[in-house]
Amino acid sequence: MSGKVSLEAVLFVLTLGPALVWTIVALRLLPLVRHFPRLTDVAAEPPPEGWPSLSVIVPSRNEEQAVEAATRALLAQEYPSLEIVAVDDRSTDATGRLLDALTEGNERLVVRHLSALPGGWLGKNHAMAVGAQSARGEWLLFTDADVFFAPDALKRAVAFACRHRLGHLVAFPHLIAPGFLERSFVATFSVFANLAFRVWELQRPGTRAFVGMGAFNLVRREAYIAVGGHRALAFEVVDDVKLGLILRRSGVPQGAIDSGGLVRLRWQPGFLASLKGLLKNAFAAAEWSTPRAVGGAVALSVFSAAPPVIALCATSPVTRAVAGWATIVPMLMLAGFARRALGGTGVEGVLFPLCGPLLSAVLLASTASCLWRGGIVWRSTFYPLAELRRTCIREGDWPTSGAVGWPAL
Repeated sequence: MSGKVSLEAVLFVLTLGPALVWTIVALRLLPLVRHFPRLTDVAAEPPPEGWPSLSVIVPSRNEEQAVEAATRALLAQEYPSLEIVAVDDRSTDATGRLLDALTEGNERLVVRHLSALPGGWLGKNHAMAVGAQSARGEWLLFTDADVFFAPDALKRAVAFACRHRLGHLVAFPHLIAPGFLERSFVATFSVFANLAFRVWELQRPGTRAFVGMGAFNLVRREAYIAVGGHRALAFEVVDDVKLGLILRRSGVPQGAIDSGGLVRLRWQPGFLASLKGLLKNAFAAAEWSTPRAVGGAVALSVFSAAPPVIALCATSPVTRAVAGWATIVPMLMLAGFARRALGGTGVEGVLFPLCGPLLSAVLLASTASCLWRGGIVWRSTFYPLAELRRTCIREGDWPTSGAVGWPAL
């Protein structure tokens, strides 16, 4: 009997933590979901001082399948003072030729071709730095070569940023994921990423919140230069996230908005490709720390898979109830995210207990692969782990005291 009671006590403790955490997260996220702004609700009206000049910087390497259509979508933007700087980063396919062909009759488009990568740089970061140096806009938008924009997307985004006196704005894209497994996994990853960003605290000064997104990082040129631009991020694999970190912690007013489908992106072509796509940068998200990666993987599994297992195994009604609550709450969160950001049905939520451990496995595989190789291979270039660790911008090195909230209207 005592052994049985002891086991029930252990099960109760194991499920109590996830239940409390998911409850707190739900209470914080529910108001955010209800009131989180959408780009579709923003009037595309110019600021009182008129439309500021805007440069869109698009690095690409071997993107021949998507780059032409995505660039045409940018060229079709209704924004009046727009420049598009496309940087062909050592492509070996038709990317450069397609971009050059689009310059005919399009004064908005500037194409830069890079044939070599200088030492001390990751390729994409160097391409964005070159694009920023070539750009003339008061605002800079860093995006990817496979992101598609509705014609009024940039007008609405700049109007929102100026209206709220922001220095950095992230627009969360609509993620195109046709397959059920793909949607479930991508939604699970996105839920945990947003928990790490703590988006609900962006409007409060001095918090740990920050946000960055490769598909849509809109930043004032003066703020970008003040934090050192991509030179400060030269060896960062998750440069988009770390740009958001150093901007926010340096006192740049930072905001986020749901694109409402005006910005669209196919993250990876399928379920297996989604798993593979995270292998390169999952360990980077743990700041190249093996203990942090292992701890994160354990936490992901415990908070996603432990509650439903305990709900099935426990005999105590109280333990079952707590475990059931810790199971249902994140499922509902995942369902809501899948509907809003991926156009899903919400049924995707039932796979949360499976996708959490799967995400843990990807993190561990990314860590093991990097440790075994002694580094990573990205865009056909090897980068040693020792150098990645030495140059890593760590969240703990940037105090929250500099973070400001959204200025009041």
